[in-house]
Amino acid sequence: MLFKSQTMTSEQRKKKNMQWSIKLFFVLCLLLTKPLAAQVYEPAFIISIYGDTIRCQLKHIKFITNKTEFMYKLSLEDKKELYINSKDVLWIVTPKDTFECLSIDKGLYKGQVYAYRLLTNGHLRLYAQDRYIKTGGEASDVYFLKKEGKLLQEISMFDYKKYLLAYTEDNPEFIPKITRLIYSKIDLIKVIKEYNDWFLRLHNK
Repeated sequence: MLFKSQTMTSEQRKKKNMQWSIKLFFVLCLLLTKPLAAQVYEPAFIISIYGDTIRCQLKHIKFITNKTEFMYKLSLEDKKELYINSKDVLWIVTPKDTFECLSIDKGLYKGQVYAYRLLTNGHLRLYAQDRYIKTGGEASDVYFLKKEGKLLQEISMFDYKKYLLAYTEDNPEFIPKITRLIYSKIDLIKVIKEYNDWFLRLHNK
């Protein structure tokens, strides 16, 4: 009798294996979902032009500088996905970066608002934006300058000195520093921070 109760027909074995396969599939889904969700959504604060602060899980932060709508959830457990237009956003703050939403003032995309990663804060600001050469390709940083009261200006390795000299003309000591400057993120940040420190000291006397 005991032997009989332990014996399975081929049909019963097939059914049991199918049940275990389904259970294993769901276990694997549960194990994989959390890391994938963590990659897709990351914690952030969205500060709107209306003064609201939204604490959320922001979708695809890696590609945020190329979007005009930002998708988010109020928590990872939420099924509902919400969105906010870039024109309604002032700042996006994540544990790693701060983004400011600014309007393009000229060219084909005039009036469009995009998020720019803030690299230096102050009277003269340096921003970066990811630009993809082709689908699936690696992103490269494109840099922008914005002086208080001036328009946002994209810079390149061919004209960055021209704009930096114009924006720091109130202090001639920066002329030799900018003339020798190398076009790199570290060097750009260094000279702009130095200028902002000088400007702050000058106006806090």
